[in-house]
Amino acid sequence: MKRRTILIAAGALLGLLLLLLVLPMLFQDKIAARVKLELNKSLTAKVDWRDAGLTFFRNFPNLTLRLDDLTVANTGRFEGDTLAAIRHLGVVLSLPSVLGNAVGGRPIVVRGVELDQPRLSLIALEDGSANWDITRKDAQPDTSTAKPVAISLRKFEIKDANIAFDNRRARLEATLKGFDQSLTGDFSQSQVDVQTRLNADTASVTFAGIPYLNRVKVGLNADARADLAQKTYTLKTTELSLNGLKLAVSGSAKSVGKLLGLDLEFRAPSTDFLSILSLVPAVYARDFDKVKTSGSFTMDGRVKGEYGDSAFPAFALNAKVDDAAFQYPDLPLPARSIFLDLALTNPGGSADSTVVKLDRFQMRLGANPIDAALVLRTPVSDPNVDLRVKGKVDLADVRRTVKLEGIDQLTGTVAADAAVRTRMSSLDKKQYDKVAASGSVDVGNLTLKGKALPHPLAIQQASLRLRPERAELTSFNGTIGSSDLQATGSIDNLISYAFRDDTLKGSATVRSNRFDLDEWRSGEGDLEIIPVPANVDLSINATVNELTYDKLKMSGAKGRVRIKDQRATLEDFRMNALGGGLAVSGFYETTDQAKPTFDVGLKLIKVNIPAAFEAFTTVQMLAPVAKYASGQVTTDLSLSGGLGKNMMPIFSALTGRGTLQTSNVALHDFPAMEKIVNVTKLQILNNPTMQAIKTAFQIKEGRLVLQPFDV
Repeated sequence: MKRRTILIAAGALLGLLLLLLVLPMLFQDKIAARVKLELNKSLTAKVDWRDAGLTFFRNFPNLTLRLDDLTVANTGRFEGDTLAAIRHLGVVLSLPSVLGNAVGGRPIVVRGVELDQPRLSLIALEDGSANWDITRKDAQPDTSTAKPVAISLRKFEIKDANIAFDNRRARLEATLKGFDQSLTGDFSQSQVDVQTRLNADTASVTFAGIPYLNRVKVGLNADARADLAQKTYTLKTTELSLNGLKLAVSGSAKSVGKLLGLDLEFRAPSTDFLSILSLVPAVYARDFDKVKTSGSFTMDGRVKGEYGDSAFPAFALNAKVDDAAFQYPDLPLPARSIFLDLALTNPGGSADSTVVKLDRFQMRLGANPIDAALVLRTPVSDPNVDLRVKGKVDLADVRRTVKLEGIDQLTGTVAADAAVRTRMSSLDKKQYDKVAASGSVDVGNLTLKGKALPHPLAIQQASLRLRPERAELTSFNGTIGSSDLQATGSIDNLISYAFRDDTLKGSATVRSNRFDLDEWRSGEGDLEIIPVPANVDLSINATVNELTYDKLKMSGAKGRVRIKDQRATLEDFRMNALGGGLAVSGFYETTDQAKPTFDVGLKLIKVNIPAAFEAFTTVQMLAPVAKYASGQVTTDLSLSGGLGKNMMPIFSALTGRGTLQTSNVALHDFPAMEKIVNVTKLQILNNPTMQAIKTAFQIKEGRLVLQPFDV
């Protein structure tokens, strides 16, 4: 009897397991299709996924609908952008509701949502349009009593998210990386206690060109009371952490139509200077728990008002540091006499009403004081800046005060005494009589070595002079690795670049006696991809007396380089090499850093053929016969294609055309020709000489095609 009972129980258990395995298979295609249909009916964006599955085992006794590699692609104005890419999306469904939907068309009840590795890109343009506004405006409301889906959440989870937010109207940018969040509560009730926990490995926030948070670790523990009928959320116990800074937050939030009404207060319970010091990345990065501090610190603030597309709340933030100091116990020098008086205020209505007032910042490193003050008004529409900086830094003192990752040597001095007072509109209109800008930044005997840099940097002397019209680089004399550089030039819009993130525009004259490109090769001997910056527009007149790359030795290199829109363009760059002359024009572009492209025109004038074969991999691949040739060649060649990770052309996609002219060309010990001689006994073909050849050619998919020519 006992054996029979055990067998019956085992059979029942096995049957249950089979049912749990088979039942989801019966519903998964229908549910997935229904979800996709409803989403694409109600959204202007296109929602798709690679695979879908249904299981009991993840959230038993509920079903879990799992969607793999889900994407939400924008259409219309934002077409081509991906709003969201989610590695795995799990939707927890009530089993009775799924059965009821299959039998009688009852709504499917959603109990939970799980997002694994979501990547979100949120963009709002200057006119207020946003790529997350994807609800279909012309969707007909469902007037039937039966709804396809009912939301009755118990749990909401996000794991390892990367989120980028760019509000171009408010000039507010934020990024979250390694973001996790859990939200729990019974949202089927009108009154619910909500617990939320979130953290992010790094968070960065920039407003009006000024970084307020830089790679800060964020955490939030919050308990709140939600009145879903009134759409009101009241915070109970809430702590926000930014690295080592803890903030106690209280207040409430209320949904008012499309707006969010806020009434929040926050303050730092601790007056320990160590807490705000944690916001400095260089200090927080290494042995922060060992840092000794003194002095006092206070921070408090408030946010009150409505926030949304047409509204902006009033807010205030105040932070003060009084006579603080910090020191690593194993470093000899403290930073001391630190004072800070910072206030951010906004009466509400617009982000443009924000006023940033840094009345005082002071610090002493070694024997040298540093002083700064800043007032910034109307940061969005027309930044009004009043900035003063004065101080001198002995860079050796920096290394004796702060632990710098990847830096083995740091010496030299940087001295600044500069002041700027202007509106950006005055600079835009070239009304320099309304611009007050003066002062200088001087660098002397700087040396910088370590793993953080590809090559040692030394600046013997550099001077930047600030004028209302521009910033002038009056002198620069330094070395990168073994290559020397001397430069003069100007930056036309340094102020608007710093405070409005405009494209940096300028020009320079650069000279070098010897520049060695071999030093920029990777450890495997290949040249590494060099990214061209996106937000610069620079014109450089360059002269290099001796330029070296691999077996190619060049002299008297001279020409113009234009760097703009992630493209470096060479204009009439000429040099002597390979026993003749070279002229290069064209561009190298890294809009997609994984797939850099080029388009160049190359003129070789009476170049030695054996030297060209040794120097150019392109010649070796396209014309291997040149290995056995002597003489001179003149060619006018255009080439375009892509570059691999080693900065070498991808020959299978190489295209081009050109002309070729030779003089005194001879072939020596060419194996193919020797075989012909052996077969035909024609000694005239043995090591033949060709006085002159003129022909044209094309390069298609990496193959050289010569036009017929006379020998």
